Amino acid sequence: MTSESILWNVAGWIVVVFIGLAGVIVLWKMLTSKAPDLATLLSETTADGNNRIDKASLSRFQFLIFTFVISTGLLYVIFQNKGFPEIPNSVYILLGISGGSYVVSKGIQQSQGSTQPAQPPAQQPPGPTAGRPPAHGAVP
Repeated sequence: MTSESILWNVAGWIVVVFIGLAGVIVLWKMLTSKAPDLATLLSETTADGNNRIDKASLSRFQFLIFTFVISTGLLYVIFQNKGFPEIPNSVYILLGISGGSYVVSKGIQQSQGSTQPAQPPAQQPPGPTAGRPPAHGAVP
């Protein structure tokens, strides 16, 4: 085993341990009720006038599923072979396509302005006319 392959194995294990620890922290926070809000994990909030609408996001779902499937398969291979495997380029391509579709969908939404937060209706500032009807002939 060359020093370069040992270095790649160590780097791979560091990444796997880091991701595993992050997962354990998220699970611990979920169990102790300090978890982030996961209700909108697979949905996107869009603004339609003054209303906020949560819609299912196919790009988020695809990105989540591809990431979980590939990471689970990678962990399985690591534990079976007791070493970090060589990852085929096709796996990187699939992850790139999945992540790219998410980025493109966000870009399309930004260009359409559909992800702008809903603005509340304008409030009349407090003053001498607050609460009184407009004067005759005045434009409200």
